[in-house]
Amino acid sequence: MARSICILAAALAAPAPVLAQTDGNFALGLGGGTVGGSLEAQYRFNDQVTVRATGNVLSISEEADVDDITYEGDLEFSGAGGFIDYHPFSNSFFISGGAYFGDKSIGLAAEPNEPVTIGDTTFTPDQVGRLEGDASFDDLAPFLGLGYDNTFTGDGHWGFRIMAGAALFGAADVDLRSVGGTFSDDPALLAEIEEEEARIEDDVEDFQLYPILTLGLNYRF
Repeated sequence: MARSICILAAALAAPAPVLAQTDGNFALGLGGGTVGGSLEAQYRFNDQVTVRATGNVLSISEEADVDDITYEGDLEFSGAGGFIDYHPFSNSFFISGGAYFGDKSIGLAAEPNEPVTIGDTTFTPDQVGRLEGDASFDDLAPFLGLGYDNTFTGDGHWGFRIMAGAALFGAADVDLRSVGGTFSDDPALLAEIEEEEARIEDDVEDFQLYPILTLGLNYRF
């Protein structure tokens, strides 16, 4: 009996076997979504708080009609982001807050091949030439969202992440100009272009609150 007790005591005192669990607090990941492609770094302070830094690049081209003018629009969203993820239940669910930094703009270009109305006046293609410009948003875009991330709650190196939320881009500032037209420097056309800028600003107001949806795969160290 005494021998059995000694064996049991020795077993309890011995180091526990190493399990296939990774205890690292740092992770790198790749992802994509409405912010384009992204590279991400995470650091876990504790079971409830993780900080993230991201870099992202997005470029999308599509046509947009404002009044009777068709513009080629190029959405550019590139830069970096900093966030704090709070896991209120110490599991994979989190609430995220932070901001995206960097360029957020829509390049605009139109080359009419028939008379068009700019502002409240109709001009010929020769008078207008080519319309060029951009709609730019705030460089700083606050973000709030929630998601699921098992990077630091799983047993292995790999983790999956999904997040949804919204970033506040703010109101657009539109700068439009006529290039190569016979009226490009004419005060009448310049005045109507200012009116056209205001209409474009109204037309892109849906981008003020930009939806964020991202998916990613992380590797934990």
